[in-house]
Amino acid sequence: MAQNTKPIFSLVPVVGFATLTGNIGLTRSDGVGTVATDVFKCFTADATNGSFVSKMRISAAASASTAMTASVIRIYISSITAGGTTAADTVLYAEVAVAALAASHTSNATNFYEVPFNIALPPSYTILASIDDNCAANTRWQILTFAGNY
Repeated sequence: MAQNTKPIFSLVPVVGFATLTGNIGLTRSDGVGTVATDVFKCFTADATNGSFVSKMRISAAASASTAMTASVIRIYISSITAGGTTAADTVLYAEVAVAALAASHTSNATNFYEVPFNIALPPSYTILASIDDNCAANTRWQILTFAGNY
């Protein structure tokens, strides 16, 4: 097979998103979990040609009366899109320590965290996320993934 001698660029910009909320604390980092139960799909690469993933942005959202606790958000790359994941098909990509946030944000903006990727993701691979602590009521972490399909 001849190698590609010309650079390729993504054709269609894509934004994936996930929300980490509720009783979902996953205290392990080996990639073992269940999609949509304790690991959540942030992005799925194009099924035919794959995708280029630029970055991920993590931000907090809480009601005015609820403080958020500090935790660790884990980001995985997986060949699994649904069901159970194992250490053989899912690997830890990054860990992000997220800070505790006060209940009211009337005079200051909340922190956001960016995770750089700049990688080509094979066809149908997914980016998954989990959080170490359970989220308090009325709080959630939102994850946006910026990518482009080939």
